[in-house]
Amino acid sequence: MKTPKPVLFLLLFLQTFISSAQIQWYQNQDANTPETGGTAAVNIQSFTSNSFIASYLWSINGDEYSWKLSKSHINGNEQRSFFVNGIAASTEIRVAKNNSLYVLKRSYPVGSNAEFTIYKLDSNLVVRGQRNISFPNNYVIVNLNAFEIDNSGNVYAAGDGQYSQGAGYSPASFVIKMDKNLTIKWTKMDVGETSFTRLHIDRNGTVLVLQDHHSFYPNIKLKKIHQNGNYTHTITIQTDPERYSVFSKLDKHDNLLIYGGKTVGEAAQAVYFIKISRNSGGVLYRKTHFTAAASQLNDLQLDKYNNLFSLVTLYYLDGRQASRISRINADNGKIIWNKSMPYETDSSSLMKLVMNDDDKFYAVGEKRSNTYYSKGFAMRMKKNGQMDGNFPSPDSVAFFRSHWLMDGIIDRTDRLIAIGNTSDFDTTTYSSSYFRSFAVKFWNNSNNNGCEVNGIPVAESITEIAESSKTEVETIITPKLVVYPNPVQNQLVVSNINPVEYDRIAIYNMQGALVLQQPAKNNTVRFDVSGLPDGMYLLVLRSTITLKETSIKFVVKH
Repeated sequence: MKTPKPVLFLLLFLQTFISSAQIQWYQNQDANTPETGGTAAVNIQSFTSNSFIASYLWSINGDEYSWKLSKSHINGNEQRSFFVNGIAASTEIRVAKNNSLYVLKRSYPVGSNAEFTIYKLDSNLVVRGQRNISFPNNYVIVNLNAFEIDNSGNVYAAGDGQYSQGAGYSPASFVIKMDKNLTIKWTKMDVGETSFTRLHIDRNGTVLVLQDHHSFYPNIKLKKIHQNGNYTHTITIQTDPERYSVFSKLDKHDNLLIYGGKTVGEAAQAVYFIKISRNSGGVLYRKTHFTAAASQLNDLQLDKYNNLFSLVTLYYLDGRQASRISRINADNGKIIWNKSMPYETDSSSLMKLVMNDDDKFYAVGEKRSNTYYSKGFAMRMKKNGQMDGNFPSPDSVAFFRSHWLMDGIIDRTDRLIAIGNTSDFDTTTYSSSYFRSFAVKFWNNSNNNGCEVNGIPVAESITEIAESSKTEVETIITPKLVVYPNPVQNQLVVSNINPVEYDRIAIYNMQGALVLQQPAKNNTVRFDVSGLPDGMYLLVLRSTITLKETSIKFVVKH
């Protein structure tokens, strides 16, 4: 019997994938719906003692989004699946200690109010509870920003909305606490021009809510709420007026670390860190690290020893970029070590840190083969800063595809289980015809004693800038077109444009649809991409006179 060509191609692909990447198993996640955009891997978490849960944007049919939650054994066998559907829907998952899974669905029907639903699933992904989040008195939820679970299984949500008030609206923010069965225990409502953006629960059950503003960046307010729902006190935290994002984590002592991106002078960006004392509410330290023309904080992880590990992409004015992994002492904010992986040396772009409390961790992302094609790439490091091997996926040029790893977990044998995506790319139409996803488990060994290219140790003085300093970071050597940051969260910058050479700039999604465009009147153009879904896009610069055209691929990752 003659093997059909598509099946033969898939078998050859899997054989190459497994043999070239030290892979223990490969799990295909394909909705077989290329006409609706294909499948995209988003998140993976450890679930029960021998399983993991992964979420995939399964398909898009008009405004209807379908999400698949997949439970798989650590041997790669898929055991259960649960589908969530909604208009322009997104999902967020939290694993509880009792092997329950809580799923938040955000749905945005056209012409109607947004809808927010929380599901409780058991270890077999069977629904054991469901609650639509809503409030009385004509209150409309606009954003549900925070979704967390405490050690007792209580569920929390916080966000923003507004009350109808005649022809206008009155803004208000909310916090809600539910028990493990999604029964409401209490709610808190604050009226005013605020935004509840972040939420944490400390070891005593106290709820900490970060209050920021919708449209500008003043000081942050930290509200503390007792576990019974009563406000205890509010702390005002002075922040840098040049900050443009805010994130937060609790360290092992329940001190609050606030961090995000900021501008430095007129030609640089950096990452700021502010540590707030659990006991006094005072500022323990302020630090600014990773200063460059553009600085993108991709990930920040905290281990049980109170060490922070950061993954940052740095972009310089002469066109260079580098992935930098650093270890930071959370107690004083000082950098213990830096390792920089210059893109021009190894062509790798790292997106996520994967770690547990052992002495090794991984960074996952992609290694580019040329402008359009890439292979998934995982790099292992020791927590003392030494390289400990790399785990490349197959070279995609042979298949005219791009592969990249999105996220991962470390199993009980210290092996990496990662999820990722694959796309076909047509260099004629500058569009992808088919997206697929996968899960993969790597062997613990590698074929070399170290990374293909050892990271370059970087002195702390190079990556840290004093709070009062406004010194320029880089001098332009050879001006050329630069697009940064990549991946991008909120604002994409295109610099060193020659308006004589290009007069229009457009952004297309991978289905070839135009999503943003503007004229190139200056040598720098900025795009607000905060409203674009996560994924890959194409930036195209054109001249309407000479018809000259150039394109650059970039990734949106919120």
